[in-house]
Amino acid sequence: MDLTEEGLLGYYLASFDDRTRAAHYATLAFAAATEPTRWPTIPMVRRFARLFGVSMAELGAWFGLMCRIDRGKELWVDVFRNAPGTDDAKRLMTRKQSRAFGTMVAMLEVA
Repeated sequence: MDLTEEGLLGYYLASFDDRTRAAHYATLAFAAATEPTRWPTIPMVRRFARLFGVSMAELGAWFGLMCRIDRGKELWVDVFRNAPGTDDAKRLMTRKQSRAFGTMVAMLEVA
């Protein structure tokens, strides 16, 4: 894959289904309009994952917010900001989380 806008757009369209892309865009747009940092928060990820019927863990990964469920509890780590637990969160990412997070990092590099 070329690390160009066109290459990333093609990868994005081919790799993520319509609902996941819609949830990603809606979460990002909502954060830009309502959050002082303009970056999605965990409550936003939960809300839009439910609204669009997509995986909360995969949607969170788009924004560096890694989630996994351990003994019925949600465990979140902000790997984008290198929060405590980042190394473990990156090591334990699912394939879908890794794909979403990697795509986000590549998009930020091209932007």
